[in-house]
Amino acid sequence: MAKASLIGLLLVGISLAIPADIFAAPIEVLYPEGVSEGFVTLTTLDGKKLADGELSQVTTGADRLASRLTFRFTDGSLYDETVTFSQKKHLALLSYQLTQRGPAFPESLTISLNGETGQYQVRQHEKTRNEPVISGHLDLPADVYNGMTITLLKNLRGKTGASVHMVVFTPQPKLYQVDLKLLDDEETSTTNRKELKATAAHYVLKPKLGWFLGTLASIFGRTPPDYHFWLIKKDVPTFVRFEGSLYQNGPVWRIEQVSPRVKQER
Repeated sequence: MAKASLIGLLLVGISLAIPADIFAAPIEVLYPEGVSEGFVTLTTLDGKKLADGELSQVTTGADRLASRLTFRFTDGSLYDETVTFSQKKHLALLSYQLTQRGPAFPESLTISLNGETGQYQVRQHEKTRNEPVISGHLDLPADVYNGMTITLLKNLRGKTGASVHMVVFTPQPKLYQVDLKLLDDEETSTTNRKELKATAAHYVLKPKLGWFLGTLASIFGRTPPDYHFWLIKKDVPTFVRFEGSLYQNGPVWRIEQVSPRVKQER
């Protein structure tokens, strides 16, 4: 059975110990999110365009937002992820939904997770009358952040990293720990004008395997890949680029922001 994971968001790993320099607690809100609309593109690492994307955020109540990322692929595939979260003092996941279907993915799935109750459902879309459905309950800690990696990184000002949890659907759900670490700062152009440049913080998201599973993964060549994020963190944090897979054991793809273009009238 094929496995699904998100923009870093869904990983494989087992946590056994937390290093002293990693923060293991709900992330404090330093930069509250607001209503926004943006556009992104999905490409291979060599620049081949795979999909056009849209990222929107709307308020759903006091201190609550719904963030939706949608990719429509050139081959007709769809990746549609929505996370609703609270940002009152600390970031808290309220609900998570993911739909992936089409030839770009090994399996068509619809996933839902209630961050407040721990209830989940995974629907496997197959060409049969009775589609398999997996449902149940998980005991979730306060630092589960499926689909919120970029939001977390925006709020890590003054910290070298963080340790949080995410739920992996394989398709059975499992709760795992992941680390977000700052690697270095890199210079990046903010526009086509060479004189306008900014420093982007380069973060890596790593699964925690522990020594036993880490050894097995190394022996069998199944060590989960890292997920890389770049953000400009001067004044107001801004997402720049992501490199990683959209599903487990999938190819490494790149997500970058793009500017909308107005069609010129002749």
